Amino acid sequence: MRWVVFLLVLLVIAAPARARDLQLELSDDRVDITTGFNGTKVVLFGTANVPDADLVIVLKGPERTMAVREKGRVLGMWMNRETVEFRRVPSYYDFATTLSESALARNPEFLADNKIGVDYLDFYPEDDSEEPETLSRFRDALIRSMQEKGFYLIKAHNLRFIDENLFKANFDLPPGVPTGIYQVEAMLVKDKEVLAKETKTLQVGQVGFNARVYLFAANHSFFYGVFAVVMALVSGWSAFTFLRRD
Repeated sequence: MRWVVFLLVLLVIAAPARARDLQLELSDDRVDITTGFNGTKVVLFGTANVPDADLVIVLKGPERTMAVREKGRVLGMWMNRETVEFRRVPSYYDFATTLSESALARNPEFLADNKIGVDYLDFYPEDDSEEPETLSRFRDALIRSMQEKGFYLIKAHNLRFIDENLFKANFDLPPGVPTGIYQVEAMLVKDKEVLAKETKTLQVGQVGFNARVYLFAANHSFFYGVFAVVMALVSGWSAFTFLRRD
């Protein structure tokens, strides 16, 4: 397997590279989304050469502007009553750490300063004149929605050391994961201080027929819409004709 070969190479280069406190490498820097894509794992390895230090590794997707809508009954019908747009929302967010849950809970300032955890993401509303209570409610709704899709973590993953200095981490990318350039950031932490950082990028993109359809829809949205309507009409007419013959 590719990651096994990668691990052996990393073990070989780790010894002469001990002058660096932190090193990080991805087993594969690209994820290809093809027809029938059912999710995949992102595997990374690295070395940490500071005794008694902890590690935090964050995987974050490209940032987007997202709208959160609240529905309510108006004249007996369910309609959108209020909408709040947020900017710089990560389309995917997950992290792994050697820190315990209790240690994380005891250090909210450290988490906030380093944007670790969904409660400390720095996306912000398009209209900051909204009431704080409203913004908090809509922000929580956005985070819950992303967690239900599997795009945001529920709780941090445990980070595992293979030996004294060598570590490994896995992240799950679910079906339907957004495409784009993802950022992997590793932080070496001791006594609430970040001693070293290492950053890598991961490209998540569609290939094959999916990619051609996506590009056509993006570049020729009008014709794609017309084609989709025509196909829906043809499918409906074909089903009606088949059922009528029976």
